[in-house]
Order: sequence, then C-alpha cells, then structure tokens
Amino acid sequence: MRLVNFSLFFLGNVCGSELFVLPDNFDPDVYMVVEERDGRRVHHVWDTAELAEQVVARGNQDDLVIAEKMIDAVLRCQESHQENPHYGNYFRTLEKPVVEDLNAVAFVQRAFLPMVIQHGDRLSEATRQRLFESFRLGCGEIRRLDVAPTYTNVTSMHVLSACLGGELLGDKELAQYGYEKMARLAKITAENGTVYEYNSPTYVEVTVDALQRLASLVRDEETRVRAKTMLTQLMISTALRIDRRSGYLTGPHSRATFNQTVCGGPPEIALVREWVEKAESPDWLRVVLEHPLPTGEMTETAYAPWNIGMTTYFSDSFVFGTATREISRQTNVFLAHFSVPKEPRPGVLFTRYLINDTWFGDPDHPGERKSTPTLSEAGKYLGVQVGCRAIGVYAPRTLEHPDSLAPASLAQFRSAKLVMVWKPKRYVREVWLNEDRVTSFPVEVPRNAVIVVGMGDAWTAIRPFRVSDLGHDAPLRLIDTEDEIALEMYNYLGAEKVFWDLERNSRFFRGAPPCAFYAELAERRDFEDAPSFARAVASGCFRDELAPAVTTYRDAVVGKRPWTLECSRDGKTLGLEVDLVKWNLEKRWDENGEIPWRMWESPVARQNASGRVQVADAVLTCGAYPAWLYANPEKRLWVAGYHGEPAPLELRTSSGIVRVPRMGTGTITWHEDNVQVDAIALEQPIEIDAVGVRIVTNP
Repeated sequence: MRLVNFSLFFLGNVCGSELFVLPDNFDPDVYMVVEERDGRRVHHVWDTAELAEQVVARGNQDDLVIAEKMIDAVLRCQESHQENPHYGNYFRTLEKPVVEDLNAVAFVQRAFLPMVIQHGDRLSEATRQRLFESFRLGCGEIRRLDVAPTYTNVTSMHVLSACLGGELLGDKELAQYGYEKMARLAKITAENGTVYEYNSPTYVEVTVDALQRLASLVRDEETRVRAKTMLTQLMISTALRIDRRSGYLTGPHSRATFNQTVCGGPPEIALVREWVEKAESPDWLRVVLEHPLPTGEMTETAYAPWNIGMTTYFSDSFVFGTATREISRQTNVFLAHFSVPKEPRPGVLFTRYLINDTWFGDPDHPGERKSTPTLSEAGKYLGVQVGCRAIGVYAPRTLEHPDSLAPASLAQFRSAKLVMVWKPKRYVREVWLNEDRVTSFPVEVPRNAVIVVGMGDAWTAIRPFRVSDLGHDAPLRLIDTEDEIALEMYNYLGAEKVFWDLERNSRFFRGAPPCAFYAELAERRDFEDAPSFARAVASGCFRDELAPAVTTYRDAVVGKRPWTLECSRDGKTLGLEVDLVKWNLEKRWDENGEIPWRMWESPVARQNASGRVQVADAVLTCGAYPAWLYANPEKRLWVAGYHGEPAPLELRTSSGIVRVPRMGTGTITWHEDNVQVDAIALEQPIEIDAVGVRIVTNP
C-alpha cells in the first residue's frame, strides 16, 4: 500500500481526520488502477470503479475529491456512440477503447449503483447526474444483452443492475425486467440443484456478492426473498465444500485459475468467513463452516438437461471430486486434495488434456503462467463417480471448420495427451506400477497396468481403459518434472499433421478418439501396502465395449457410437455409457442401478421436489416443489429453503415443530432458541411446538 497524494494526506491529519490509503497499483496521473502486464501498463476500468466505491463508503470529505476523479475516469470509458451495438457498455481497459468484454457494464454498475443508493449524498450534484445518465445507458445495454441465466455470476449482476437501476431511475419497466430475471435465475437453479457455474473459487464470490447486495438494497419484497433464499443455499453449499483441514475449496470446480487448482493462493475459507460477517445470520453460517464434515459423499446437479453434475467424497486424509462434464476450459473436472502431515497446504491431483504440450493459453497462442493464470484445457470430458471410485473419459477438443469436402479439419498438432498430475512432487511418498516400485523416470506403462501413487496418508490407483492411437506407438508413461509426478496417456505423438477425421462435420468422422481411465482413492491404513491395493484394483472385472466405427456426416448414416465402461469388484459396480459421435453421457450406473440426477445430497443436507425432505433428525414437509434442508442437531441448527407456490409447510426437529399455514418461496432458520421465517406470501399465525423459542418473520 502507498499514499498517492501526500499533501492531501497531510492536510487531512492537520484537520483531525485520516485519508483513505490508496493501493500501490493506483495511478494518480489518470486516477485509475494500473497493472504491469508483459512490460505494458494497463489501466483497469471496473477495478477502478470498485476502488471508488470503497473510497466513497469511507466518507472522508478530502477522500471524495479523489473518488470523484476516479468516477470521472471510469465514466470516460463508457461507450458513447449511439450507433455502436454496445452503446452504454464499458471498455475493459483505458488502453483499448472498444467494448470487447461484454461483462464490463455489469461489474462497473455492481459497484456504482449501491454506491449511489447508499452514499449518493456524499457526491457532488454534477457527479450524481452523470452517474444517473450512465446507469440509464448501462441498463439499456444490459437489457439488450439479456444474458442467459446459465451464466450465473453475470446474470446475478445483471439482475442487480436492472432491479436497483430501475428502482433508482424510476423506470418501472426496467425494474420489472430485473424482478422477472431474478425469478427465472432462482427457478432454474432450484429446479436443478445448484448454480450452473458450480463451486467456482473465483465466481461464487461474484454471485454471492451480487445476491447479498440485491437482498439488502432492493425495494421489491418478492425479489428480496428470492435473492436471499438462493443466497442462503449457495453459502451453505460452499461452506460444506471447504476442507476443514486446509481451508481450501474442494473440487470439482466449474471455473478456476492455476493457483486455485494447485492450492497456491490463500485458502477460500477466508472468503466464506467474510460472508459470515456480511450475512444476515452470521452466527449460524459460522456453525456450518466450523462444524466437522462427516466421511461421505456430496452430490449436486448443476443442469440436468445437459447432464452436468458433480460429486465430492470426503475422507480422513483426502477429498476427491469429479464433474460429469466440463462447462468451460477453466473446469477442474477431476481434482483431489491430500492432507499431508506438517504441511500447511494440501497435495493435489488434477487432470488436463494438452495439445502440443501447451500448459497455458491455447495451442495456437501459447502463454506463460505469469501472463496467463488459467491452465490450458484442450480436451472434453465425461465421467461418473460414486464414493471414492470414478471413471473418466477424455477426447481432444478439435477446431471447428466451415463445411468443406477437403481439407475437412483445422485440427493440426504433433501431440495430444491426457495428463494426470500429482503436485508437489515432494509430497509423493512412493509410486508403483503393479507390484513394482518406480524408482526412476520416465517409465512405460502397460495398457492394463495399475498405477498406485502414495501421497500423504492416501493411495491413488489409476487403471487405464482403452486409449485410441491416432498414429502409432503413442505412449502411456509415468514421468517426473521439477515439481510433479505425472501420468501421460497419449492419443497422438508424431509429426505435426492435420486430422481430417476429427472434425465433427467431416465426411470422415467416426466419433471422438477415446481415452479413458478408472480411478480409486483409499486411506493408506486400509491396505497393507501399495502392491496389495494394486492387486485389489486389478482383481476387478473391467468391461470396455466400443461399438464398431461407422462413418457419419451429421448423423446422416448412424446416430450413435456407444462406448460402455464398467468396473465391478467386491459387490460394487461403477459404469457409464458415452456416445462418441455426439459426445454425450448416455447413462451412469452403480450396483443399485442407474444413478439419478440428485439435486443436492449429502450426510447433512438434501434437496428434492417430492414435498418431503428428511435429513438426520429433521423432516421438512411442504408443497411438491424444490425444497432443501440442512440439519445439525448437535448445534441445534436447521435451515430449510422452499422454492414453490404458496402451500402449508412444517419443519419437525428434535427441538420442536414449526408449522406455517401457508408460504411461498422462502427460508426457515432455526438456531438454538431463535426461529426466523422469511418468505413470499407468508400467512400467520405461525405455530411452534417448543418452549422458550422466539419467532421472527420477514425481517
């Protein structure tokens, strides 16, 4: 941190007040936040807006001189040409005066709208009027963009802008658009289970922030309740995925940076603790965060129509999570955290599909970690997990090409491989190939071998399924680098070439080239040694059945090419079927049959739409709409959420019963001797069968 204007700071101290200390990356020449990137200075627009909001909130009169100059700098970066299709949006940086990042307007108004609503009287009349005009233009752009609700964090900010902007500007049509957008976002989330951008270390913060601001500032009562109900579930779900030992957000992640993937930055538990301070019920959220997590599985569905869900298994020394598919190239579809004694950060296991060994950026535009903090992902993934066992299927994500007879593809590369990475290397205690310990690298891996890696107090076993060779002699091998142990499963290694048969619209297309594996994690104490674990995994019955290839052009000849993978052992079965033509997860199953798309399922929380939800000692009875329940009898904490038409509701717990004659979407929170009911269309009187319990409604 540094003081930007010392003379103003000195004057403030003389007058008996202390000025806001501006950060080191503030440029006083243009009054904007600046970043040194690849030898260039880049001034960020919405970061400056967020800083201006903080300065205005501080409220020191001398600070406001600087704040108004920052606001002016941001407003100068708003697109002002009426003929521009993104009139009213903002430039991402001062150096690039064109609207490219369409999310800029949402981030700027996320800061400026609450600033004006809460502290507008601290600004000059001229600045207020300029801000009002900017809101009018910005909200017009937001309505034209009409972002799809599956873009969770941006949709939540669009809702914030439309609702607060409409109310502030007196624009009823704009406000109504925002109210309806919030209802749509809440509905699509509730009907599936969790947000589409599930469990993201980066973007859950943005979504929670937008919902918190909306719930505290919006005037429309139904919108406030919907925002709070969605916010409550999202905060609980995130808190339940924080590893209590390390403080990091366990996987899988819908979107994450490199540092977040390898636990290289600060633990996300600090973020959730910040929510506790901002939440309306900080005490009970702290209970959720600090209570030990039981061994077991937590599953959530992000979007059932597209077969998107996630599973996380919590054990004593590891947490293992996978997604059924990726939603972006930032997705961590396969991620494990290992607790290592006396180490502050966990070891990690993650996967990436790489083209031409490009770890950062894209194969055509490789980058470096310092300039591109996101790991490359050149593959697409489908998978299934039950408990500590999983099956994953990868294929290269090839470049699209306009319809053409020849050349039929732009997919040109010299190598394509799935990489499984254990990091850091010093946490790895041992590596085994079947019953032989690996003492030097690289080492070739036989096709049906079992690889066992010991990290911390846990074992990981990997057994490859079929790996299609797009050339010849594509290797499977274990390697070590300066800080990693990795398993490389190549689909291709050879001369750089164009792959005519990989393009989805090619007249030669016969389905994606398969690359799959079985994975199982276990506590070290559960097996005598690595060879015994390898023998146990190898004893399973592995099924690998791929339908014959038939050339298809846009499915004109044959619709599917199914691939069935399964492992059965000791009375347990795990399997999936994928279609390599359409690249679709057709079905998943275990020993009990086909695995359903559960909204939210864990030892302490559950969601369904049956009208009855039971967790531990608690039972929620309500209308047959999506409803969820978190139960912690030990701490006398029960939190229930309902997303549906008005209906009678009853919550039974070991401490008593709450009966609501009728309520719509809303929440019931019972913590110790306090019950809070916050809902749409809430009818009185609320009955409670408990002694000494106080009820508060719609606070």
